[in-house]
Parts: sequence; structure tokens; C-alpha cells
Amino acid sequence: MRGWFPKLGSYTGFSHRLNQLSEAFRGLVTSLLEDFLPSDCFTNQSLLDPMPIITCSGKRLGKVVKDLTDKGYCSTKSLYYYGVKSHALAFRRLNRILFPEEIQITPASVNDLTVSKEARSEKTNRNSFGDKIYNNQDFFSELEQVK
Repeated sequence: MRGWFPKLGSYTGFSHRLNQLSEAFRGLVTSLLEDFLPSDCFTNQSLLDPMPIITCSGKRLGKVVKDLTDKGYCSTKSLYYYGVKSHALAFRRLNRILFPEEIQITPASVNDLTVSKEARSEKTNRNSFGDKIYNNQDFFSELEQVK
């Protein structure tokens, strides 16, 4: 089929050009999330939740997106895996699905609490709800003193 599309670029070239747009996508998504914020969001209440994105099992050596993926452990599923984590920070809504405020992709080995501290330190006057991994008395005591 290459003969039908002689001017079509390579997949590698396409991927490279797409990766160059990552900051533009970040700005676009940020703008969309701010512009379409529903009126029923509790902007003083956030929910935190990480989700593993598994590219292969921990028994094998990861070969996909080697510069971003690495080995991590998912305590919920009790397994080691290669991949990344998607960390979502979302506004609470009454009787409705949450509205995302921030979504971050990190290597699988990055601790959830570390990502939470970075995201949470920028947010003031906010109650956050999450798993017990986020229970760090020292960090939250410091935040209370800053308020």
C-alpha cells in the first residue's frame, strides 16, 4: 500500500512530531478543564487516586517507552509490573462523576505520596480525600501551619 501514499511520512517521524506537541496538549487540556468546570463542583474538596497503566508483567523486561516506564508495585492487585501511573486529582460533585482538575503520568516507581505532595502544595484551602498512602501527618501539619 506504500505505492498508494508515496508522500506519507514514516511512523517514527509522525511519533516524533506528535511528541513535540506535548506542551501544546498540556495547555489545551488545562484550558478546557478550566473553561468547562461544572457549577456543581465542590472546589474546596479534591479526591486523589492513582491508577497503574501496565505495559507488561514484572517478570519480563519492559520494552515499551523505555524512557518513561519502569518497574513498580501495585498493592491493590499485589503485583509487580512495568509501566506508568496515572495520578488524578479531581473535584467532588454530589451524586455525579468527579470532574478532573489535574492528571499526571509518572513512572511506575514514583511514590504516590511524592506526587500528592507536589500537587497538594500548590492548592490552598482544600480538603483532600485519598487512600491511606496519603496519610502523612508531618506533611499535613506543615500545610496547616502555612494556612
